[in-house]
Amino acid sequence: MTTATVTPDVAEPAPHRGRLLFSLFALYVIWGSTYLAMRFALTGFPPFRMAGMRFLLAGGVLFAGLRLKGQPGPGLRQW
Repeated sequence: MTTATVTPDVAEPAPHRGRLLFSLFALYVIWGSTYLAMRFALTGFPPFRMAGMRFLLAGGVLFAGLRLKGQPGPGLRQW
């Protein structure tokens, strides 16, 4: 019986240590700040307005990220 070894076609580059540390730091700050944001949001905004603001912010961030990557904006059918 023989065993086959599979080698990848293209080797993936190793992530840079600086990018990894920055990503972990950003995750730490964003995740940690959600509790502070919830404290202010629960006392300052009604629930539906807070949900709307959250979805608008998330949609804007996703749209900006796609545009920075060179993706086209949504067409009329997608709106």
